[in-house]
Order: sequence, then C-alpha cells, then structure tokens
Amino acid sequence: MSTEELLKIEPSVLTFQFELNKQASCSIRLSNNTQKRVAFKVMTTNPKKYWVQFNVGIISPRSTKDITVTMQSQKKAPPSMQCKDKFLIQSIVPSSGATVEDFRSLFNKEGHPIQKCKLEVVYNIVPQVPSSIPDGSTRARKLLDVKPSKLHFPFELNKELSCSFQLSNVTENRVAFKVKTTNTIKYCVIPSKGFVLPRSTCDITVKMQAQNEFPPDVKCSDKFLIQSIVANAAATTNDIPADMFNKCEECKLRVEYVFWPHPPSTMTSEEGSSWNVSNVEARNSSNPKVVPGHDRIVNNGRDVILGLIIIGLFGIVIWCIMKMAMPLIGYSSFVLYLYSLQHFITRIMSY
Repeated sequence: MSTEELLKIEPSVLTFQFELNKQASCSIRLSNNTQKRVAFKVMTTNPKKYWVQFNVGIISPRSTKDITVTMQSQKKAPPSMQCKDKFLIQSIVPSSGATVEDFRSLFNKEGHPIQKCKLEVVYNIVPQVPSSIPDGSTRARKLLDVKPSKLHFPFELNKELSCSFQLSNVTENRVAFKVKTTNTIKYCVIPSKGFVLPRSTCDITVKMQAQNEFPPDVKCSDKFLIQSIVANAAATTNDIPADMFNKCEECKLRVEYVFWPHPPSTMTSEEGSSWNVSNVEARNSSNPKVVPGHDRIVNNGRDVILGLIIIGLFGIVIWCIMKMAMPLIGYSSFVLYLYSLQHFITRIMSY
C-alpha cells in the first residue's frame, strides 16, 4: 500500500486465559510510528462481554499506548472452545486542534482516510501436566486406579442384574473419563463419562439387561474399556468431544458370570436365631460354573439306583429263607415269620 501505516498493533491475536466464573484480561499495544498525532478507536462484535479501557484516544508521535481488554466471567465454555468474537481498531490523523470529543464523531464521518485492523479472539486453556514421579522415571504416571479388575454378575435368567466398579484419581489433577463396552445394547453404564476430582473417587454402575437363555459354554466374551485423560479446570461434561480420548490412558475390564446353585435355605437354631445355610462357597471353589438344579438331578438318580439294589438284595434273602424254612416250620409259621421280618426291615429303612 502507498499509504503510510499509522499504528503498529501487537499482538495480532487477543489471547485470554479462559477459566469458568473468572474474569480474564489481555492487553493491546498501539505504537505510533509517524511524526503526527494519531487518533484511534477500539470496537468489538460483543460489547456486553468485553470491557475496553481507553477505547478512544490519541497517541503522540513516536510513542506507544497500552490498552487493557477485560472479558467478563463466563458460566459455561463455548462449543469446542472456539470463540467467534472479533475486535476492530480504527486509526486516523486528526486535525491539529481536534479534541477527544471530536474523535468520537470523526470516525463516523465519510471522506476521511481511516485505517482498520481486525483482531481475532482465542481462548488459551493450558492443560495441567501431571506431577513428576519422585524416582525420576520418565514413564507416564497412572491417572485412575480401577477396582475391581473384573466385572462379576450373579447370573439369573429373566432378571436385570447390576454391578459396580470404582475409579480413584491418584493424581493432583482433574481427570476426565469415558466408559465404553463391546455390547452397548446389553449394558447400561451410569455415568458413562465425566470427571474425577484430584485425590477423589467416582462409583460407576453397570446394569445388564435380563437374559432369556444361558450363554454358550457358560462364558461371557463382553469387555469394557475405561479411557482417562487429564482435563482442564474449565471443561464440563458437555464439552467432552469424541476425539478427546484419541491419546489417553486405557484400562480393560472383562465380564464374568457367577452361577448360584440354589437360593440359601433358612434354618432356625435351638436359641431361636435364624441362620442362612448355603454351600455356595464350597461349590464355587471346586466348580464355580454349576448350572442350577444339577445337584438335585444327580442325587435323585443315586437314590433310585440304591433303592433298586436294596430291593434286589431283599428278594434274594427272602427266596433263600423260604427255601430253607418251609420244610421245617410249616406254612402258617413261615408267613408269620415273614410278616415280622418285613415289619423289622420297614422300621430300619425309616431311620
């Protein structure tokens, strides 16, 4: 351009250190590189959000002026932390006798050569870097401690089941997390994403929909993935984008089903107190995947076989006694003897 640049403006972009519910400010330096007085005016696309100190003024030849721009405290962060606000700085050479009041109307008159400079607004969110490890190791420090390492569901047909796990923030930073699963239709996670404050915990509940049939081989291939990353203090749950966890810490959890043989029965002791009688722990230690009703079927089969054996032996004994006793004691005495023997065996069997 042939016209001389009146003002040198630094910086070219207005950068604010963004924090929720807190004012932020930055400064603009205007440098007059000419031998003339230069009048300036600062304008913005969002006057309710910003306050400009010395928005109109005059700069002497070969001198500078610093202008402070203050952003009001914000209750929520903008989408994707992108700001569309802009500033416009106008400059003009006034007449020798012009005053500040004259400058305000000077920029509204046509025919005067006015130079313009646009500045964009950028929010700077400095990520909080995890504290260094005392032993000097360069390995990344663990953000979240996840317990337990496996998700156990006490499996029952046609019944909604749930279990929980806990996220413990072992750092001095605010950590964002996201829970994903390989079977989104089967499970519901509450909450599926959020933040864990420094040195605090967060409980996650996982609900499994009611199942109509047993899984093949009584095994579950479902998995859960917990992603975590250090978050800034101004971010909210709505500001967690999908690409935020592209480079993050991950922890995988497997799903296991626990099968109960039967509900614990209740027995009353001599003192009158109730006790829950169950052999669940003994059964699970030897064979944790026991299908309900399996023991009852096996026991019934054993009882049938044992009864057949006893009946067969009893028939053989009776046949031998009849063969030896009939010629000696007569028919009537033999019948009476059989009746007594039958009564005796019946009483023995009842015990």
